[in-house]
Amino acid sequence: MIPPGKTAVGARTPEELETENAALRAELEKLRRAATTALTRKTLAGPSRTAGLTVLGAEEMILQVHVDDTISYVNPPMATLLGMPDRRSALGSPLSGWDHGPVGERVFTALVDMARGSEGPHAIEGACPGLGSDRLPGASAPRPAGDPILRFTATEKNGRVQVVVQDVTRLAWLEQTFSRYVSPAVIEKMQTLDTRAFLYMERKELTVLFGDLRGFTAMSQELPPEQVQEVVNSFLAGMVHCIEGWEGTVDKFVGDEVMAIFGAPVPQQDHALRALGCAMEMQAVHRDWMERRQAEGKPVRPLGIGLATGEVVAGNVGTETRMDYTVLGHTVNMAARLCGSAEGGEVLTIPATHAAAMACLKTSTGRMPVPRMRFERKGEMRFKNVAQPVDVVSVQPSLHPTPRDHR
Repeated sequence: MIPPGKTAVGARTPEELETENAALRAELEKLRRAATTALTRKTLAGPSRTAGLTVLGAEEMILQVHVDDTISYVNPPMATLLGMPDRRSALGSPLSGWDHGPVGERVFTALVDMARGSEGPHAIEGACPGLGSDRLPGASAPRPAGDPILRFTATEKNGRVQVVVQDVTRLAWLEQTFSRYVSPAVIEKMQTLDTRAFLYMERKELTVLFGDLRGFTAMSQELPPEQVQEVVNSFLAGMVHCIEGWEGTVDKFVGDEVMAIFGAPVPQQDHALRALGCAMEMQAVHRDWMERRQAEGKPVRPLGIGLATGEVVAGNVGTETRMDYTVLGHTVNMAARLCGSAEGGEVLTIPATHAAAMACLKTSTGRMPVPRMRFERKGEMRFKNVAQPVDVVSVQPSLHPTPRDHR
């Protein structure tokens, strides 16, 4: 678009100008639509030599444009994005000379025009299929597969417009991948993590929790499919609410079973204590759930929970077309076996979880409310695929707390 008061190089008819403006509007609409396009999750990039890059850690690309549509400032990342061999020589040159290429034709010109007609910042976001990662900051760091996604923000002040471009590819992948597992609050914390914390498999110590309904399989054989679905969805809704409240990660659902992890992908020093607190709340919520449904004549089954603390391998696993974040190892198997052995309304764990939780209590700042619990040894139990007998601890809420409840 030619700004008011400027003369075009060569005469153009009003019809030609309208055609050009229509093309610009179509390009912007394409960017807006692309912002809602799902990011294809294929094979992730291999290990990088660049360490410590966070999801939001890439440097911003900045461009400033004079009132006469010439470039007044461009930082090095923006010069790379626009393909400027020498950013200093570009100062004072028309923006139109650089406003083309893999980002799109005349995208920056349109943003500048819109910013000048807006009271506040004007922002759009979209995928750039033809843009190579070598033109973006942090190009050597691990990246999800798929087209780069850029966020453009244009702000006008005294006729001069500043355009800031951010590479939000990792953020879009993070939100799409983990929004199924964790609460928005945890997603926000993950934005400051090193991307290696969830792009690659690594060994971690954390706590794994399993919970499912006792006798649900038998009950489901007597119910119509739509009622089975209603029971499972209603049950899981309460369990997910508890897990998210304690900032755990919902790993997966298997029928009426829910699996959660504490301590990954966001590290939590108090993961064992969080998991135990969550288990207590899950049982309390489930008891209320059963009471309400029984009063309404709806089917219910009690809940059994097992949790274990120990080393696992955590990260993304899957195929080129589907990848999921999960944890693998003996600790996962142990938590599942404990869940299978728990009676209705019971929480079973192991001494390692109890010890880790008690250690956290000694250094607790009091910011996290911890329910009163009492721990009782149930003796040794044998489990399938576990070579040695396991000391099992039953965890119950303490109705009459004493100073020894957490010891």
